[in-house]
Amino acid sequence: MLTQYYIAANAQTERGGIYGYSADSVQTFFEPVQGVNYLVFSPDRKLLYTTSKGDQCYVSIYRIREDFSLEYLDRRPTHGESSCHLTTDPAGEFLYCANYRSGSFNEFRLKDGLFQDADCKQYIEMQGKLGPNPQRQEHAHAHCTVFTPDGKYLCIVDLGLDEVQLFAFTPGKGIDPEPAFHYHSVNPGAGPRHLLFSPDGKTAWLANEVDNTVSVLTYRDGTLTHRNTLSTLPPDFKDSSKASAIRLSPDGKFLCVSNRGYDSFACFEVDGAGDLKLHCIVPSNGVSPRDVNFLPGSAEFVCCNETPGSVTYFRYCEGNFTLEERQYDLPGALCCLPN
Repeated sequence: MLTQYYIAANAQTERGGIYGYSADSVQTFFEPVQGVNYLVFSPDRKLLYTTSKGDQCYVSIYRIREDFSLEYLDRRPTHGESSCHLTTDPAGEFLYCANYRSGSFNEFRLKDGLFQDADCKQYIEMQGKLGPNPQRQEHAHAHCTVFTPDGKYLCIVDLGLDEVQLFAFTPGKGIDPEPAFHYHSVNPGAGPRHLLFSPDGKTAWLANEVDNTVSVLTYRDGTLTHRNTLSTLPPDFKDSSKASAIRLSPDGKFLCVSNRGYDSFACFEVDGAGDLKLHCIVPSNGVSPRDVNFLPGSAEFVCCNETPGSVTYFRYCEGNFTLEERQYDLPGALCCLPN
């Protein structure tokens, strides 16, 4: 059967790499890539871009074959540490990579989806006032790269600076090196991690790692404005936990945010304006769910539990989740990307 989703296993061993699974979750292939981290498709879905770490951090390109297995094509160093997130512009002319530990990001020029130059076009170090948490915000930590729905701005989410910076983008030229807008965390020290836009482009949801919350923002003409922030944890939970992945159900009616520490994911009901109401909190049945996602067909949901590494599955129907018996042990399971 054809591959229906990919999972990245981050291990620095022979089991580290990209696993392909069919619709019924039978493994179809394995591509060894030690230290693989994040996965994203090209806009035409003919190529797969990855981050990985060996002797240094790289962005790599794979061609997706007809059977959905992968053919390695090329790679470039990021010159950063802990390269962790990728996105392309809507036309696929540029690729952007966030480097968490070095607090920087790259702009790579592409032609027909492949690297056009021998090195990145721009390497930009994040600048600004640090957040108030000295343990987590000791310097900049670029964590996410995503374009605004109108394609006019690249958003860089920085946990250390406690903000989202928007860089103006010009098709064919790339981004301006200085941000055009700064969104600062309304709750200082929130530690923003990942940003997701609503299908209508009017709302953005921001997962805040450090204080384990999700913020509802309004997007308009290159600006983000805070509307509300909700906890992703039960009110009586007092131990340490960190928010991680943020995903929207294919029908746009439910939003899920995973919790590492209180190992679970919070499911929020989304109303017509993009506002959220907590629907349920579901144990992940694993440790440290780094990523979660809805599988093709919308009837299943998967958790990639990073430590020591497992993949757990749930039947999904309109905001309700039922744990399935099957579970795979994958060392350092980090990312799930459906076809």
